[in-house]
Amino acid sequence: MRKLRWKWSSLWMAGLLLAACSLFEPEKKTRFDYGGDPLPGTENLYNLRLSPDGEWVALIRAYTPERLDPPNQLWLVRRDGQQMRFLGPSIGSADWSPDGKRLALTYHRGLCCDVHVVTLDLESGQVAVWTGADTLLLSHPTASFPHWFQDGRRLLVSVIGKAYGQLYETGIYVLNLEHRQVEGPLVKSMVGAQLGGRDRFAVGIMPQPQGRVYRENAVRYEFATGALTVLTDFGPEEAFRFAVTPSPVEDLIVLERRVEGVPQLFLMDGKGRILRQLTERGGHNPRWSYDGRAVLFLRDVEAGPGARNVPFVYWLDEDREEPLWPMLPDSVPAFPALDTLLAGCMLCGKLP
Repeated sequence: MRKLRWKWSSLWMAGLLLAACSLFEPEKKTRFDYGGDPLPGTENLYNLRLSPDGEWVALIRAYTPERLDPPNQLWLVRRDGQQMRFLGPSIGSADWSPDGKRLALTYHRGLCCDVHVVTLDLESGQVAVWTGADTLLLSHPTASFPHWFQDGRRLLVSVIGKAYGQLYETGIYVLNLEHRQVEGPLVKSMVGAQLGGRDRFAVGIMPQPQGRVYRENAVRYEFATGALTVLTDFGPEEAFRFAVTPSPVEDLIVLERRVEGVPQLFLMDGKGRILRQLTERGGHNPRWSYDGRAVLFLRDVEAGPGARNVPFVYWLDEDREEPLWPMLPDSVPAFPALDTLLAGCMLCGKLP
C-alpha cells in the first residue's frame, strides 16, 4: 500500500494544534485506505466549532477547490447548511465566546510563521488584535490557539515558539482582555491547550523525557492547584500522531490516536484511562460541542487513494455518529464564489 502523509493545513495549530490537522505516514498496513491529499475538486475543512446555541458552525476552509482564492478561510455555516458567511482569510482556529457574540481567532500573517491572537465582534464587526506587537499583551507574533474562559473576559492561549528578542517562554498563558493583563507561563512548553470541566483544567501537548530524548504526550493542568498530570505514554511511533480535546463541562477527554495506521477517536476519563472507542472507520480533528453532548470530527470517506474529508458529529448520550450535514450533497456545504462575498468580509482590511 502506498504511504500517506500528514501535512499541516496551516501553521497552526502548533500543536495544535492541537490542534489539529496533520497527515502523516503510517508504517503499518491498514484495513482500508485513509488520508492522503484531498481529491481534486473536493473541500478540505478543519477545526470545526459548533456555536454555544448549536445554530452555527465556525470552520476553516483550507482553500477554494480549483481556484486561487486566499487560503485558510473562516466561514460560518448554519446547521441546515443553507446559510453561510465568509468572515476572512488566513485564520487557523476559531473559538466562540460563551454568549456566541464574539470569536477568538488565530490569525496567520504572511506565508510563514507570524501568528496573532485576535477577537471579532460578530454584531459590530469590531476587530481587536491582542498579541504580536510591543504595545499589545504579548509582544511577539508567537501566540495562538485562543480559547475563551466561561467568564467571557479571559483567553487561554499557547505561545508556540520563541522569536528573537522574546523575553517570555513557550507555554500556556491567560490573557485578561478586560484589564489588559497577562498571567503566565502557567506551564512552560505546554501548547495546544484547551479548557475542560468548566474551566477547572486545561489539556494540551507537552514534551516528556524518555531516556535521552523527549516525546510529545498529552498533559492536564489544574488551575486551582497547579498540578500537572501526564495522560499518555506514547513512544516514538506515535509522536506528533495524536490529538486531545477535553469536554467543556465534564471530566472527559477525546483522544485521537492511530490504530493500524488509521486515526480513531477514543473517550478517556480525566486521568487518561480509555473508557471506550468512539469510531471504527476513522476520525480526526475532534472538537467538542459547548454543552458536552457531541464531538465534531472529520472522516475520510474515500475508499481508494486520496482523501474526501466529510464533517461528522458523534452524539455521546446516544453512542451514535452521523454526517454533520446529511441533507447536503456529499454531506459538505456548497460554498458560494468568494468574490461575491467580499463586501461582507468582516476581517478584511482590519488585520496587521
